[in-house]
Amino acid sequence: MDTERRGKLADYLRGSLGPRADSVLAALDANPSAHLPYHGTPHILVVALAVLELAADEGLSPAQTLQTVLAAVFHDVDYAGDPDDSVNIERAVAAAGECLGAFMDVEPVQDLIRATCFPHRQAPRNTMEAVLRDADVAFSSLLVPDAQHFRTGLLTERGAPAGETDAIAFILGHGVNTASAARRINDFVAAIR
Repeated sequence: MDTERRGKLADYLRGSLGPRADSVLAALDANPSAHLPYHGTPHILVVALAVLELAADEGLSPAQTLQTVLAAVFHDVDYAGDPDDSVNIERAVAAAGECLGAFMDVEPVQDLIRATCFPHRQAPRNTMEAVLRDADVAFSSLLVPDAQHFRTGLLTERGAPAGETDAIAFILGHGVNTASAARRINDFVAAIR
């Protein structure tokens, strides 16, 4: 499944960035935290593809979608597992700057990455932040077919409860930011009743 997800992401990036996509994919493939049971590369792939879905539903422009996908790609790169998530986030911000700074204004992408710092300290400032947060929180823990794998990974990394009910409570407790994510969550809950 991860190979399929990486292929879909690669297709999108190559269509949006052309040959520069290869440097983004190389950075993702070299992710020092790729092996982590939750915050590893499979989670990053899920979040990036979820951004593509939510961005279309929420009406993001192609440029906004690209920035948000790139933020998703880097948001947990080089994740150190520090209890202060701002430490983890700044490592991701640095990785994005190193890779993307050579060919684009990376600051908007870095600002989006910072919006994923957990716990969230403020409401999303725009639709791109809302899309990224919903993709990050709701998809890996609930809305993909292999979500139990990710919930088990979060249990291993952080001791967080790993059941569907726990994931639903976690997501709702931290807020859903987009109408399209709220619909997906409502549909999921209705299907399991």
